[in-house]
Amino acid sequence: MPLAVTRPLEPWARAAAERAYAHPSLEQVRRLRMWERLCDTPASTITIGWHHGLRLPLHVGSELAHLLYVQGAYDPNEFAFLDGFLRPGMVFVDAGANVGLYTLFAARKVAPGGRVIALEPSARERRAWREAVRLNHVSAELIAAGLGEQDGQAILHVAQMERSGHNTMGAFVWGGVQEMSSEDVRMRSLDSLAHELRLERLDVLKLDIEGAETAALRGAGDVVRRFRPALVLELSPASLQAQGSSSEELLELLDGYGYAVHHFDYTTGVLTEGTANPSGENLIALPRA
Repeated sequence: MPLAVTRPLEPWARAAAERAYAHPSLEQVRRLRMWERLCDTPASTITIGWHHGLRLPLHVGSELAHLLYVQGAYDPNEFAFLDGFLRPGMVFVDAGANVGLYTLFAARKVAPGGRVIALEPSARERRAWREAVRLNHVSAELIAAGLGEQDGQAILHVAQMERSGHNTMGAFVWGGVQEMSSEDVRMRSLDSLAHELRLERLDVLKLDIEGAETAALRGAGDVVRRFRPALVLELSPASLQAQGSSSEELLELLDGYGYAVHHFDYTTGVLTEGTANPSGENLIALPRA
Protein backbone atom coordinates (compact mmCIF):
# COMPACT_ATOMS: atom_id res chain seq x y z
CA MET A 1 0.00 0.00 0.00
CA PRO A 2 1.54 3.36 -0.96
CA LEU A 3 3.37 5.25 1.81
CA ALA A 4 2.77 2.60 4.49
CA VAL A 5 5.88 2.21 6.65
CA THR A 6 6.94 -0.06 9.52
CA ARG A 7 9.22 1.21 12.26
CA PRO A 8 12.21 -0.99 13.13
CA LEU A 9 11.98 -3.44 16.02
CA GLU A 10 13.62 -1.27 18.64
CA PRO A 11 12.44 0.71 21.70
CA TRP A 12 10.38 3.77 20.85
CA ALA A 13 9.94 6.03 23.86
CA ARG A 14 6.40 7.14 24.53
CA ALA A 15 7.70 10.71 24.78
CA ALA A 16 9.09 10.50 21.24
CA ALA A 17 5.89 8.90 19.94
CA GLU A 18 3.81 11.69 21.46
CA ARG A 19 6.08 14.32 19.90
CA ALA A 20 5.77 12.63 16.52
CA TYR A 21 2.00 12.64 16.87
CA ALA A 22 1.86 16.31 17.91
CA HIS A 23 4.41 17.46 15.33
CA PRO A 24 4.22 15.03 12.41
CA SER A 25 6.89 14.93 9.74
CA LEU A 26 6.07 15.71 6.13
CA GLU A 27 6.05 11.98 5.42
CA GLN A 28 3.58 11.37 8.25
CA VAL A 29 1.34 14.16 6.97
CA ARG A 30 1.35 12.56 3.53
CA ARG A 31 0.46 9.17 5.05
CA LEU A 32 -2.31 10.77 7.09
CA ARG A 33 -3.80 12.37 3.98
CA MET A 34 -3.57 9.07 2.12
CA TRP A 35 -5.23 7.36 5.06
CA GLU A 36 -8.06 9.88 5.06
CA ARG A 37 -8.60 9.23 1.37
CA LEU A 38 -8.65 5.50 2.00
CA CYS A 39 -11.29 5.97 4.67
CA ASP A 40 -13.47 7.71 2.10
CA THR A 41 -13.27 4.83 -0.39
CA PRO A 42 -15.59 1.80 -0.55
CA ALA A 43 -12.72 -0.56 0.31
CA SER A 44 -13.14 -2.14 3.75
CA THR A 45 -9.63 -3.57 4.14
CA ILE A 46 -6.07 -2.86 3.11
CA THR A 47 -3.03 -5.13 3.34
CA ILE A 48 0.32 -3.78 4.47
CA GLY A 49 3.73 -5.35 4.99
CA TRP A 50 4.98 -5.83 8.54
CA HIS A 51 7.84 -7.38 10.50
CA HIS A 52 9.55 -10.60 9.37
CA GLY A 53 7.76 -10.65 6.04
CA LEU A 54 4.30 -10.78 7.59
CA ARG A 55 1.34 -9.15 5.85
CA LEU A 56 -1.50 -7.53 7.75
CA PRO A 57 -5.05 -7.27 6.39
CA LEU A 58 -6.45 -4.26 8.24
CA HIS A 59 -9.93 -2.81 8.54
CA VAL A 60 -9.94 0.70 7.10
CA GLY A 61 -11.01 3.19 9.74
CA SER A 62 -9.93 1.20 12.81
CA GLU A 63 -7.60 2.60 15.47
CA LEU A 64 -5.20 -0.29 14.89
CA ALA A 65 -4.97 0.29 11.16
CA HIS A 66 -4.49 4.03 11.66
CA LEU A 67 -1.54 3.48 14.01
CA LEU A 68 0.12 0.96 11.74
CA TYR A 69 -0.37 2.96 8.56
CA VAL A 70 0.31 6.51 9.78
CA GLN A 71 2.70 5.99 12.72
CA GLY A 72 4.20 2.74 11.45
CA ALA A 73 3.91 1.00 14.81
CA TYR A 74 1.57 -0.66 17.28
CA ASP A 75 2.95 -1.65 20.71
CA PRO A 76 6.49 -1.08 19.38
CA ASN A 77 8.26 -1.72 22.68
CA GLU A 78 6.32 -4.90 23.36
CA PHE A 79 7.17 -6.31 19.94
CA ALA A 80 10.81 -5.27 20.31
CA PHE A 81 10.91 -7.18 23.62
CA LEU A 82 9.32 -10.26 22.06
CA ASP A 83 11.67 -10.11 19.09
CA GLY A 84 14.60 -10.54 21.44
CA PHE A 85 12.90 -13.02 23.76
CA LEU A 86 11.11 -15.53 21.53
CA ARG A 87 13.01 -18.52 20.13
CA PRO A 88 12.10 -21.51 17.95
CA GLY A 89 10.35 -24.22 19.95
CA MET A 90 8.74 -21.88 22.49
CA VAL A 91 5.06 -21.89 23.45
CA PHE A 92 3.09 -18.62 23.35
CA VAL A 93 -0.47 -18.04 24.61
CA ASP A 94 -2.22 -15.01 23.12
CA ALA A 95 -5.23 -14.13 25.30
CA GLY A 96 -7.33 -11.41 23.75
CA ALA A 97 -5.91 -12.23 20.34
CA ASN A 98 -8.17 -9.76 18.50
CA VAL A 99 -7.20 -9.71 14.79
CA GLY A 100 -3.99 -11.62 15.39
CA LEU A 101 -0.96 -9.30 15.44
CA TYR A 102 0.66 -11.01 18.44
CA THR A 103 -0.35 -14.42 17.10
CA LEU A 104 1.31 -13.79 13.72
CA PHE A 105 4.48 -12.36 15.22
CA ALA A 106 4.87 -15.17 17.76
CA ALA A 107 4.08 -17.88 15.21
CA ARG A 108 6.83 -16.59 12.95
CA LYS A 109 9.35 -16.38 15.82
CA VAL A 110 8.71 -19.76 17.51
CA ALA A 111 8.80 -21.77 14.25
CA PRO A 112 9.93 -24.41 13.74
CA GLY A 113 8.79 -26.58 16.60
CA GLY A 114 6.92 -23.98 18.62
CA ARG A 115 3.27 -23.55 19.42
CA VAL A 116 0.94 -20.56 19.49
CA ILE A 117 -2.46 -20.82 21.20
CA ALA A 118 -4.81 -17.87 20.73
CA LEU A 119 -8.00 -17.15 22.68
CA GLU A 120 -10.56 -14.73 21.26
CA PRO A 121 -14.20 -14.62 22.38
CA SER A 122 -15.52 -12.27 19.67
CA ALA A 123 -16.83 -13.97 16.52
CA ARG A 124 -16.10 -10.85 14.46
CA GLU A 125 -12.45 -10.72 15.53
CA ARG A 126 -12.03 -14.47 15.05
CA ARG A 127 -12.99 -14.07 11.39
CA ALA A 128 -10.28 -11.42 10.95
CA TRP A 129 -7.78 -13.59 12.88
CA ARG A 130 -8.40 -16.56 10.58
CA GLU A 131 -7.92 -14.41 7.49
CA ALA A 132 -4.62 -13.04 8.80
CA VAL A 133 -3.31 -16.51 9.69
CA ARG A 134 -4.41 -17.90 6.31
CA LEU A 135 -2.77 -15.03 4.43
CA ASN A 136 0.55 -15.56 6.21
CA HIS A 137 0.62 -19.38 6.18
CA VAL A 138 1.60 -19.59 9.85
CA SER A 139 0.67 -22.29 12.33
CA ALA A 140 -1.52 -21.28 15.28
CA GLU A 141 -4.47 -22.67 17.23
CA LEU A 142 -7.59 -20.61 17.90
CA ILE A 143 -9.91 -21.18 20.84
CA ALA A 144 -13.29 -19.44 20.78
CA ALA A 145 -13.28 -18.33 24.40
CA GLY A 146 -12.14 -15.67 26.81
CA LEU A 147 -9.61 -16.30 29.55
CA GLY A 148 -10.94 -16.06 33.09
CA GLU A 149 -10.75 -17.41 36.62
CA GLN A 150 -12.78 -20.52 35.84
CA ASP A 151 -14.58 -22.32 33.05
CA GLY A 152 -18.04 -20.98 32.39
CA GLN A 153 -20.02 -18.41 30.42
CA ALA A 154 -19.97 -14.61 30.24
CA ILE A 155 -21.39 -11.68 28.29
CA LEU A 156 -18.97 -9.98 25.91
CA HIS A 157 -19.70 -6.36 25.00
CA VAL A 158 -18.54 -5.85 21.41
CA ALA A 159 -17.41 -2.35 20.45
CA GLN A 160 -17.99 -0.72 17.09
CA MET A 161 -15.53 -1.88 14.43
CA GLU A 162 -13.48 1.33 14.62
CA ARG A 163 -12.75 0.63 18.32
CA SER A 164 -12.62 -3.14 18.16
CA GLY A 165 -9.70 -3.35 20.56
CA HIS A 166 -12.03 -2.40 23.41
CA ASN A 167 -14.32 -5.45 23.50
CA THR A 168 -14.81 -6.30 27.16
CA MET A 169 -16.58 -8.46 29.73
CA GLY A 170 -16.88 -5.34 31.90
CA ALA A 171 -17.78 -1.81 30.83
CA PHE A 172 -16.29 0.50 28.22
CA VAL A 173 -14.07 2.97 30.06
CA TRP A 174 -12.66 5.06 27.20
CA GLY A 175 -14.44 7.94 25.53
CA GLY A 176 -16.09 7.38 22.18
CA VAL A 177 -16.45 3.61 22.53
CA GLN A 178 -19.96 2.37 21.83
CA GLU A 179 -21.48 -1.09 22.08
CA MET A 180 -22.34 -2.59 18.70
CA SER A 181 -23.65 -5.88 20.08
CA SER A 182 -23.23 -8.39 22.88
CA GLU A 183 -22.47 -12.10 22.78
CA ASP A 184 -22.79 -15.03 25.16
CA VAL A 185 -19.24 -16.40 25.18
CA ARG A 186 -17.37 -19.30 26.69
CA MET A 187 -14.77 -18.68 29.40
CA ARG A 188 -11.80 -20.91 30.13
CA SER A 189 -9.25 -20.91 32.92
CA LEU A 190 -5.68 -21.35 31.74
CA ASP A 191 -5.13 -24.13 34.28
CA SER A 192 -8.05 -26.11 32.84
CA LEU A 193 -7.04 -25.38 29.28
CA ALA A 194 -3.41 -26.36 29.86
CA HIS A 195 -4.52 -29.74 31.17
CA GLU A 196 -6.83 -30.25 28.20
CA LEU A 197 -4.13 -29.26 25.70
CA ARG A 198 -1.43 -31.22 27.53
CA LEU A 199 0.90 -28.28 27.74
CA GLU A 200 4.43 -29.25 28.71
CA ARG A 201 5.82 -25.72 28.67
CA LEU A 202 4.70 -22.11 28.41
CA ASP A 203 7.23 -19.40 27.67
CA VAL A 204 5.08 -16.28 27.17
CA LEU A 205 1.55 -15.44 28.25
CA LYS A 206 0.16 -12.25 26.68
CA LEU A 207 -2.94 -10.74 28.30
CA ASP A 208 -4.80 -7.89 26.63
CA ILE A 209 -8.28 -8.56 27.93
CA GLU A 210 -9.64 -5.17 28.96
CA GLY A 211 -9.72 -5.52 32.73
CA ALA A 212 -10.00 -9.31 33.11
CA GLU A 213 -6.26 -9.69 33.77
CA THR A 214 -6.63 -10.33 37.51
CA ALA A 215 -9.29 -13.00 37.00
CA ALA A 216 -7.28 -14.67 34.23
CA LEU A 217 -4.14 -14.82 36.38
CA ARG A 218 -6.12 -16.25 39.32
CA GLY A 219 -7.22 -19.01 36.97
CA ALA A 220 -3.64 -19.60 35.83
CA GLY A 221 -1.94 -20.13 39.19
CA ASP A 222 -0.82 -23.72 38.55
CA VAL A 223 0.47 -22.90 35.06
CA VAL A 224 2.32 -19.77 36.20
CA ARG A 225 3.98 -21.55 39.13
CA ARG A 226 4.91 -24.58 37.05
CA PHE A 227 6.19 -22.99 33.83
CA ARG A 228 7.20 -19.47 34.98
CA PRO A 229 6.35 -17.77 31.67
CA ALA A 230 7.15 -14.16 30.86
CA LEU A 231 3.94 -12.13 31.08
CA VAL A 232 3.02 -9.34 28.67
CA LEU A 233 -0.03 -7.58 30.08
CA GLU A 234 -2.00 -4.38 30.22
CA LEU A 235 -2.44 -2.55 33.52
CA SER A 236 -5.51 -0.31 33.20
CA PRO A 237 -6.95 0.84 36.55
CA ALA A 238 -10.26 1.89 34.99
CA SER A 239 -10.71 -1.39 33.11
CA LEU A 240 -9.77 -3.44 36.14
CA GLN A 241 -12.22 -1.52 38.32
CA ALA A 242 -14.99 -2.17 35.79
CA GLN A 243 -14.47 -5.89 36.45
CA GLY A 244 -14.24 -5.68 40.22
CA SER A 245 -10.47 -5.56 40.57
CA SER A 246 -7.74 -2.92 40.90
CA SER A 247 -4.13 -2.23 40.01
CA GLU A 248 -3.15 -2.94 43.60
CA GLU A 249 -4.84 -6.35 43.54
CA LEU A 250 -3.22 -7.30 40.24
CA LEU A 251 0.26 -6.22 41.33
CA GLU A 252 -0.14 -8.01 44.66
CA LEU A 253 -1.12 -11.20 42.83
CA LEU A 254 1.95 -10.98 40.58
CA ASP A 255 4.17 -10.40 43.61
CA GLY A 256 2.63 -13.45 45.27
CA TYR A 257 3.50 -15.52 42.22
CA GLY A 258 7.11 -14.39 42.56
CA TYR A 259 7.14 -11.95 39.65
CA ALA A 260 8.79 -8.56 39.24
CA VAL A 261 7.00 -6.09 36.99
CA HIS A 262 8.73 -3.83 34.47
CA HIS A 263 7.54 -0.88 32.41
CA PHE A 264 8.88 0.81 29.31
CA ASP A 265 10.55 4.06 30.35
CA TYR A 266 8.71 7.15 29.13
CA THR A 267 11.82 8.94 27.86
CA THR A 268 13.91 6.01 26.60
CA GLY A 269 11.55 3.09 25.94
CA VAL A 270 13.98 0.84 27.83
CA LEU A 271 12.50 -1.89 30.04
CA THR A 272 12.75 -0.67 33.65
CA GLU A 273 11.67 -2.37 36.87
CA GLY A 274 8.51 -1.13 38.55
CA THR A 275 5.43 0.73 37.34
CA ALA A 276 5.40 4.36 36.25
CA ASN A 277 2.04 5.51 34.91
CA PRO A 278 -0.86 5.48 37.40
CA SER A 279 -3.40 5.94 34.59
CA GLY A 280 -2.31 2.68 32.93
CA GLU A 281 0.45 1.11 30.90
CA ASN A 282 1.64 -2.13 29.38
CA LEU A 283 3.93 -4.18 31.59
CA ILE A 284 6.33 -7.07 31.29
CA ALA A 285 6.33 -9.33 34.37
CA LEU A 286 9.28 -11.67 34.78
CA PRO A 287 9.86 -14.39 37.38
CA ARG A 288 12.33 -13.49 40.09
CA ALA A 289 15.45 -15.61 40.17
